[in-house]
Amino acid sequence: MTQTTPTAALDDLVDGTTRTRSIEQPYGDRAQVLSQADEQSPLLDVPVAICCPNCSEAVTLYERGLPGVVPYFDAACTQCDVDLRTWCAVAVDAAYLQIVEPATLTTMVQQFWDDWLWSGITNSKGEPRTDEYTDRFATKTAAFGWDWEVTCPLCRRTRTALERNSALVGGNLDYHHWSHDPDQGVCLCRECHNIIGFDTYDTELEERAAAWGFDSRHGLQVIRLALRDAAVTGQPVGPRSATALVNRYNLLHSPERVQQLLESISEDEALRERFLDERLVAGIEANC
Repeated sequence: MTQTTPTAALDDLVDGTTRTRSIEQPYGDRAQVLSQADEQSPLLDVPVAICCPNCSEAVTLYERGLPGVVPYFDAACTQCDVDLRTWCAVAVDAAYLQIVEPATLTTMVQQFWDDWLWSGITNSKGEPRTDEYTDRFATKTAAFGWDWEVTCPLCRRTRTALERNSALVGGNLDYHHWSHDPDQGVCLCRECHNIIGFDTYDTELEERAAAWGFDSRHGLQVIRLALRDAAVTGQPVGPRSATALVNRYNLLHSPERVQQLLESISEDEALRERFLDERLVAGIEANC
């Protein structure tokens, strides 16, 4: 059950600064999840080993470099007895093979899974496949013996926690559109999806945005998302948070535009009060 939160505590979500989110590239451009390889990859022109993300064992060697996009990969790690696919194998510059660490490769793959799921997985026809890959990742996690689990990127609750804490919320992530053309959005749990939209319909939110002086409902949703992120992380919204928000939540807005939106509530107390309510911290206590 969510406890009553004093207004002063909610005000703390706006002041101060926050850290930006670093992108996991521990070996620079010398290693990447195989699914991420494309025709611009620096691994096209050097010998490349395809490694297991659990033990770092090389299972395949491309002596002449990666062949551009690798649409299909199926090889087994004999040490872990796990079949590898493009989304759970790491391409490593062979010159770096002796220095890569299993734990680091594991983190790279898990971060890739998070980013891919959160941005919404579709096939070439634009049909959703997020649920399918959620199950695939869960199966591979069990095979590796990892403790990774699908989480909502905003409240950070795992799928198991969401199912346990609320029958209404459920454990699946819903795709929240920032834009339909181009199709861009982020997968959030149902509760976070509702919270950033003030628990109302899009039509009503558009009317509210116009009345408050915003271009569209997405401006309101971005501000609510930033405030809930601040509540979850304990890092108040500040001048350095815009880029981190764009990266984590696959925003269509530029960092500069996000910063303008955040400044609008920082500089206008009356406007800020319209965005602050107890729903911003709903479910957070259960995640602590």
